[in-house]
Amino acid sequence: MKVFVAHMTSECNEHVRKDATLDDFLLLYGDECIDAMHVRDIFEGHGIQIVPSIFASLHPSGMIEKAAFDYICDTILDTLKSNIDEIDAIYLQFHGASGIRDLEEVSAEHVLLKRIREIAGRYIPVALVMDPHGNVTQDLVSRVNIVRCYRQSPHSDSVDTERVVAEKLVDLMEHRRPMRPVMRKIPIMVGGERSVSAMEPMCSINRLLDEAEEDQRVFSCSYHIGYIRHDDDKLGAAVVVVPNDPGDTEYCAQVAERISRYAWDHRFEFKFTGNYGELDEAVRAAIEFDGKTAVITDSGDNCGAGGAGESTLVLRELLTQSVGKKRVLVAGINDAGACEELSSVTVGSHVSFELGTGFDDLSAPVAIEGTLAHIGEAAMGLGKIHVVGPCYVVSIDRAPIDVLVVNRNVQYGTMEQFAYAGVDFHDYDIVVVKMGYLDTYLIPETAFHVMALTDGPTIQRSENIPFKRVYRPMWPIDDVDELTFIK
Repeated sequence: MKVFVAHMTSECNEHVRKDATLDDFLLLYGDECIDAMHVRDIFEGHGIQIVPSIFASLHPSGMIEKAAFDYICDTILDTLKSNIDEIDAIYLQFHGASGIRDLEEVSAEHVLLKRIREIAGRYIPVALVMDPHGNVTQDLVSRVNIVRCYRQSPHSDSVDTERVVAEKLVDLMEHRRPMRPVMRKIPIMVGGERSVSAMEPMCSINRLLDEAEEDQRVFSCSYHIGYIRHDDDKLGAAVVVVPNDPGDTEYCAQVAERISRYAWDHRFEFKFTGNYGELDEAVRAAIEFDGKTAVITDSGDNCGAGGAGESTLVLRELLTQSVGKKRVLVAGINDAGACEELSSVTVGSHVSFELGTGFDDLSAPVAIEGTLAHIGEAAMGLGKIHVVGPCYVVSIDRAPIDVLVVNRNVQYGTMEQFAYAGVDFHDYDIVVVKMGYLDTYLIPETAFHVMALTDGPTIQRSENIPFKRVYRPMWPIDDVDELTFIK
């Protein structure tokens, strides 16, 4: 038997001014594509040959240029067409929030699945792995046999989920039967910072999903939080339950409705968790914390949700407030012009430059007088690190503050990234990162964390984002009492 595989993931934020091009993607083919998808041993262990098309991964960004989407789409579809007479199943890893500029349907995954099913026909099994922050619709669900998203946010179980879905697809390939998911779409639209899996109501929702899967009638069960960073008629949460066989459909519909009702009844628990506050309050709380290392997240410029990393708001606030003797690291600020200036400076030299692109009030330039302390590398990725440019460590004269100056929207979330930059996370009392909720890999390193509710392209007050295309009424935009499923 043979299985066709493809990967396309991205989170596209329409409030980021720069669109992503094909050059912004990590593109892998052949064996590299297979290995990056983490499922080679599962399929090959069952004697199933893998037919790879493309692994296309994009760091969260702005919308994707249509030319880039066309290339990725054509590569997937052309490979599928070339092998359609040989393949027995299709395995896909799609995010669900890939917004395409000038694409009428907006969402890449929904268009891709429609075209894949047109080529494959009605009955070839199709399995889909999604990010919980991707958008699900009845049309999408009707074109796949298995769909499941990660449980955890932050996504510590992404690889585990990819492998679980691969195992389930093998089961379906070896024991062919009709399998159609049941979906209930819920008018709840919240961001990731209000739906952290370790907190309620997601903690209990995930427990309900696990309990549902203990019944043999339920082949798979998942809760899709949805995505809020581009305006699309596909927004909203959803519960998807996959019956083990057609006779289990009615029972699985009851499961989907029960979990949906739980989410709706507990919707007011979707709220910010931990420490958070306005910018001045968040900075003050970190300064007053007696210990190290404290972390401030600049949530309005969250690079992990497409933020450009250009905001100088937190740096300006730190310079306004007195940090005393506390050592502070701002990681980092994206300014290609400043990087170019620093590229001609030797380490140890005094520097005088403006940091900030000045594109808007958020990225207003800050006059910097200081010392170029180190030249390191800006790195991205987990496990396999990708160096994306230089990283300049500048120590400011007037305060014990170091700034990482980079030319990409890098989200610093691992000790390895700090090491590539040439700094030690634990040398600092306070570290500022471009995140919303704290990254999984920073949590154990951090003594105190506060989320600054800053303005920017990833603003956390989603009620203030103007949506035109979404289903209404939608909570929390609207004050809704009764649950009506979105059709």
